[in-house]
Amino acid sequence: MSDRLPARRLGKTGLMVTVIGFGGIPIQIATEEVAIATVRRAYDLGVSFFDTARGYTNSEERIGKALRGRDYVVASKSSARQADAIYEHVCTSLDQLQRDRIDLYQFHGVNDDEELTKVLAPGGALEGLRRARDEGKIGHIGITGHRWQTLAKALESCEELASVQVPFNVVESEILGTLIPLCHERDVGLIAMKPVGGGNFSNARLAIKWCVNRPITTAIPGMATPAEAEEDVRVGLAGLALTPEEQTACERMKAELDQRTCRRCRYCEPCPNQVQIGMLLHGRSIVRRMGAARFREWGALEMIAGASRCAECGTCITKCPYQLPIPELIREALAFYADYPELRGG
Repeated sequence: MSDRLPARRLGKTGLMVTVIGFGGIPIQIATEEVAIATVRRAYDLGVSFFDTARGYTNSEERIGKALRGRDYVVASKSSARQADAIYEHVCTSLDQLQRDRIDLYQFHGVNDDEELTKVLAPGGALEGLRRARDEGKIGHIGITGHRWQTLAKALESCEELASVQVPFNVVESEILGTLIPLCHERDVGLIAMKPVGGGNFSNARLAIKWCVNRPITTAIPGMATPAEAEEDVRVGLAGLALTPEEQTACERMKAELDQRTCRRCRYCEPCPNQVQIGMLLHGRSIVRRMGAARFREWGALEMIAGASRCAECGTCITKCPYQLPIPELIREALAFYADYPELRGG
């Protein structure tokens, strides 16, 4: 048992960050008192890397209040694709975080080549972040997304990218032989989001331990309470090496969940019957981490109603790289949503 979290270098940024960072999504739905206490507890336990976003409602503001005047590495991000818009978002993030400079600012959710083209085009978001960097408002530029192929193309197209943030866990491990070697070759930091599958894995401690055993920079599980912060940090303090028994348990977890986990790549879309497959399946994670009300704001009622158009034709299965039983997973998702009054029509 160590008294300090191990730290790793975040690629060419040169920043040293703890192997377990703070994922800033869940504090949105906590009370402000609990949210601030959670952020401070993580910091007091040694977490040095905090991830948030313009799209995470009050997350930036709460981290700013909790850590004002403290020394830590912060990453934020924006889904804006135009230069002026993302520059304005940087300025807002600085205000919300109560910082003079944001260490890492990322293009948020670049999930296909079309989105990447928008970011890199003249007048696109890259120009806005270059301006912010040149003015000292941000330190480094990064990118996040759910499709590793697009992220790999981004690294090959833009040498300025200093970090990549991507889902990585015991089930979603495809980047081990693809994106991770490319990051190492180009000295790009790798931030593993969803190390516990967006809250879908029952053994969070083991899932995080598996993740930080791999050649990544940091894993950022979402932390909603001080107790969750303590549980997640304890993984890093207890020693990172997996025992043979733990490795076997991880293999069992992967076998159980491999055919039940949507990777959010959306190769299954478009559906011939206009069913919004990706969001229907991903919505369970949104509800767990951000609340049913937030999912409703994103059009959940229409998505759920539209699921009735599923003819179980199997087209989505043939397009899915993982051959998931998508119609069956849709039925499971609908059963999950039925427990939330906010997600019922009428």
